[in-house]
Amino acid sequence: MFVAVGSTNKAKVEAVMEALKIIGLQAEVIPVKVDSGVSPQPFCHETFVGAKNRAYKALKETKADIGIGIEGGTFFFEGKMLAFAVVYAAGKDGTENFSFSTSFTLPINMVSLLIKGFELGEATDIIFSTKGSKQYEGAIGYLTKVITRKELYVQPVIAALYPFYNKIDS
Repeated sequence: MFVAVGSTNKAKVEAVMEALKIIGLQAEVIPVKVDSGVSPQPFCHETFVGAKNRAYKALKETKADIGIGIEGGTFFFEGKMLAFAVVYAAGKDGTENFSFSTSFTLPINMVSLLIKGFELGEATDIIFSTKGSKQYEGAIGYLTKVITRKELYVQPVIAALYPFYNKIDS
């Protein structure tokens, strides 16, 4: 079995590999660089669209059995900006499913940079004086000092994949 990930981002690819290991699905993971078709820093529903686009483009470009798209985005709730991710899984057999990650509030200094047009990874790099944070810890890692970006994605990848490994009658 082949699973294509619509990204070459290390955190996203490793999250898919970890999720597959946890659920016991033997598959070769193929990272493929695709365009999400949405803004560089998606907002609200655009995050869902980006994840779906990534999943289907990865599936189409590789002829894999399953395509997975992971898209990080932001939304406002109760006067705060939150970050979250959508994971979308699409199968060559027409099966599809999606899930959302845990969301978390962003500090005002990050929000200010996002409003100015920076992506969350760029804002994290600026605030924490680092480079390439979105490939590793991500904003969640720097803010919590416990949860990495990869870890944030593992559970929603598992949840998005359940129709592919847990065949149930609905």
